[in-house]
Amino acid sequence: MIIHYLRSAWRTIRRNPFYSLINIGCLAIGIAVCMTVLLYVLHEHSYDRWQKNARRIFGVTGSIHFGDMAFNTDRLSYATGPMLKQTDGNVEAWLRILPAYRQVSLKDPAAPHKIFTQEKNFLFADDNFFRFFSFRLLKGNPADVLTRPYTVVLNESTAKKYFGDKEPIGRTLLMDDQYNFEVTGVAADPPTNTDIHFDVIASTSSMASMKDWKDRVSSQRVQAGSFQTWLLVKRPEAAAAVERTLDRLATIPGDIPNARDEYKLTSLADHHLHSSFGDVTNRRYLTVFPLAAGLILLLALVNYMSLATARATARAKEVGVRKVIGAGKRRIAGQFYTESAVFAVLSFVAGMLVFLAIRSSFFRWLQLPIDADFLLSRQMLGFFTGLLVVVIFVAGSYPSLVLSAFRPVAVLYGKMAHNRGGERVRKGFIVLQFTISMTLVMCSVIIQKELYYIRHTDTGIDRENVIMIPFGKQMAHYEAFKRDVGAISGIKGVTTAQYPLYTEFDAWAVKPPSSDKEIEVHTMTVDNDFIRLMGLRWKEPPIRDADLYDGKHMLINETALAKLGLSGDPIDQQVKMGGTFGITVAGVLKDFNYQSLQSDIMPLFVFVKSDTSSSWGNGEGGCLLAKIGAHANIPTIVETIRKIYRRYDQQSDFDFSFADDAFDKQYKAEDRLAGLLGAFMLITIVIACLGLFALATFSAERRVREIGIRKVLGASVASIGALLSKDFLRPVLLAVLIACPLSWSIMNRWLQDFAYRTTLSWWAFVAAGAGLLGIALITVLTRSMRAGRANPVDNLRTE
Repeated sequence: MIIHYLRSAWRTIRRNPFYSLINIGCLAIGIAVCMTVLLYVLHEHSYDRWQKNARRIFGVTGSIHFGDMAFNTDRLSYATGPMLKQTDGNVEAWLRILPAYRQVSLKDPAAPHKIFTQEKNFLFADDNFFRFFSFRLLKGNPADVLTRPYTVVLNESTAKKYFGDKEPIGRTLLMDDQYNFEVTGVAADPPTNTDIHFDVIASTSSMASMKDWKDRVSSQRVQAGSFQTWLLVKRPEAAAAVERTLDRLATIPGDIPNARDEYKLTSLADHHLHSSFGDVTNRRYLTVFPLAAGLILLLALVNYMSLATARATARAKEVGVRKVIGAGKRRIAGQFYTESAVFAVLSFVAGMLVFLAIRSSFFRWLQLPIDADFLLSRQMLGFFTGLLVVVIFVAGSYPSLVLSAFRPVAVLYGKMAHNRGGERVRKGFIVLQFTISMTLVMCSVIIQKELYYIRHTDTGIDRENVIMIPFGKQMAHYEAFKRDVGAISGIKGVTTAQYPLYTEFDAWAVKPPSSDKEIEVHTMTVDNDFIRLMGLRWKEPPIRDADLYDGKHMLINETALAKLGLSGDPIDQQVKMGGTFGITVAGVLKDFNYQSLQSDIMPLFVFVKSDTSSSWGNGEGGCLLAKIGAHANIPTIVETIRKIYRRYDQQSDFDFSFADDAFDKQYKAEDRLAGLLGAFMLITIVIACLGLFALATFSAERRVREIGIRKVLGASVASIGALLSKDFLRPVLLAVLIACPLSWSIMNRWLQDFAYRTTLSWWAFVAAGAGLLGIALITVLTRSMRAGRANPVDNLRTE
């Protein structure tokens, strides 16, 4: 029986290649999108869940409260872990990790000309790292690879980069031209679904005798510090008790009044999706992506069911005859379910090929690498199988129920043509398809409109053609470097800031003179050329420029002036920072956006320093900003700066960025969302229009006799095209009317996340609706006009 059903399904595909191609193509697109998004979602939910003790390992984060303000941190003091284990019996073990806070240079003394730099993935860690976590150690003993000072473990890729095919164990790496580290182990490269990435792991015990790092291990109190602290608790339920112990042990420095600490434990299994630290960009898509993918698959399934039921009249006599000779409802339903399964399997195979073709580009666009091993894991294969089962079940459900319910008497007497129920259902499907398409069109339009508004609004700072070059403590003779860069032809001016624009800033608790409640104030340290070169404007200029450089004066912005509540002339008034020392106001700058436009402008203190090497973070570096002329050759200038940089710093990699790019980078999540919705919008329109075209084709075939008679009686091609089109355009128009308020509500809510936002203009909805109606009209008219141009004699003879 099954073989007979399969043969019947194959004959149906061969006899109707046009409809079969549309059904298989649309389902394949929907399945490919679903598989891609499913891979992404499952990968995001799998982070570190593969670790042996993922449910018992907890990361510690702290929240430091100053009155009504709170500063969050995931770094605690060196003493926190040991003191907590001594105090709370629920803590079985602890681990401290210190990611490098600056660039580190490493080289093989046997090949001193090869200098490598590490920053993000250089860690100091306790000696139990490979016993605490489940990372594979390929060479070395997990119990002792990090027990001795000045020992390091490399991952497999880094070992190959540093030593090639030579045996790395026992070799030496020279760090910052000062410290010799022995390679004692090689670990497998961390999988992509972990938040604990490492290239080089150095023993924490080394830090006590390292000049630049020993201060990090000096604290003997439970408080905020430099180390990511992980705890292995005896039972997951004990986490709340450990939090209370941490709160009790926490020590607030005596020079910070009205401060208190609160601590929170997050399990390793939940850390990726629920921690407030790290890159949270991709997490924003975990709701949008599955919803959009599900809608696309739904559209493809709706297309299949709509076409299957539309062609029911073509197979009505077959069903009627089979029922008359004794076929039961279940057997007929089974046949159509089998046919749907064949379509689904063919679509799944085609969708798999599309998925394999697009997944690399998709995840490269998301900047999210995924291991091939994860794709072939049991979890993924199980979910893909489940997706196939769902597609088979949904695709076959409605057509099999409808077709198996035909009454044989009505079918054989030719009364099926008078049944309007199926037609109403198909029009409902059209409304659903184009409602989804129109909603995605409008969301895409509004997001693009908001991004255009953000990039072209006046932020109060001139960031055009400003190149930013970070420099570290290895930079020798910074003043000479700055002077040489400023002398390059095409450079209009240079200035220095503590941090690159739109990246970092410091924050302080400041008590207004007229209030007991402290407010959060951001601080920025720059040199005396910054204000002029970056085009900042004055509200109250300084009376005495010399005051700016004494470390006791600062500039404030308009928001700070309002929040501090300074009465009268603000110049020479004093405010307290950190509750201890007073700073005098030297001038007031007009507000400018130094953060994302998603946030309101915060109170800002600007400290201006004279340009000496010792002024920038005690030799820890800063950032040179150079303004490039309008018609200068930018690649040539960048290459010239690189050569100058190498003269003054031969250890660090030359790195640069443009202020415009740094500004735009703040909206990468929105850029990706816009791109995603644009791609999904095109897919939904294509699927909806293909379904509409197929239905219009079937309608024209069913009404071929009517069309022939109308032409014989003198009807024009245009009138026949309009006749066939109006029945399909009405559902599309209804879909537009439904989608407009729906998309307005969605995007109005989305825009609330932006302090500076565009307006929801009525013309955008009208233009999008008219565009979608135009696409639908072209789709239907293409088939309707072809039917109207057919020879009526041939049509009537056929009938």
